[in-house]
Amino acid sequence: MAPLEHPGSPTAFEDLVDHYDAARPTYPPALYDALPELSGSVLELGAGTGIATRELEERAGTLVSTDLGPKMLARLHERSPSVPVAVCRAEALPFAAASFDVVCGAQMWHWVDVPVAAPDVVRVLRPGGALAIWWNEVAADGLSWWDAQQDRLEAANPRYSRDYRASDYGAQLTPYFSSVEHWTTQWERTLDWPSYERWLRSKSYVQALGDVDAFVAAEQDSLHQHFPDGHIVEPFTVSLWIARTS
Repeated sequence: MAPLEHPGSPTAFEDLVDHYDAARPTYPPALYDALPELSGSVLELGAGTGIATRELEERAGTLVSTDLGPKMLARLHERSPSVPVAVCRAEALPFAAASFDVVCGAQMWHWVDVPVAAPDVVRVLRPGGALAIWWNEVAADGLSWWDAQQDRLEAANPRYSRDYRASDYGAQLTPYFSSVEHWTTQWERTLDWPSYERWLRSKSYVQALGDVDAFVAAEQDSLHQHFPDGHIVEPFTVSLWIARTS
């Protein structure tokens, strides 16, 4: 598999389990309501510490969660001990053909080699099955605090671009599926500085900086000017793609 160009590394998350689990955003209820019918057999890709798993577990008939990081999956298992887990990549799924009704993945599809992963997802889906992939994206373009943060990131990490996850996922998926749908919604959360700092440190492209502590200190100074009460309001857009087999 050819290496993918990213501003960080997926394996960096193995050393960030505590930050990731403590501060990564959840997803709004509307997202789960928009997913394909989950009453059958569901496979979760790139599950991480189980932020989406805990909601999927309540809705799925059966659920299996996967990730390439054993430490991430160990934390998931602590939180959701009844969910079977498997360490694997989306490009090499260790499951029999036609095993699942739904394959899903939160905040992970931008890491995969689509021409390899998509056919393997189709292989493990039953006829009429669906792939559902979604992302939280900070929707703060034009807000001075966010633009300043992104300017600093782009200056400090030459591989980083604020739109690095922007892609036409519909065009990517269309060759492998009979139909592709796109859905979005907005929500926001409010964090105190210690939580926001952990959120920053949970990002692979922040960990790829030369001096993470200096970046975090600069962010604390900047955000205090914009949020003097110490509570950072962070708006999100959730973007969901659903690709169905025939």
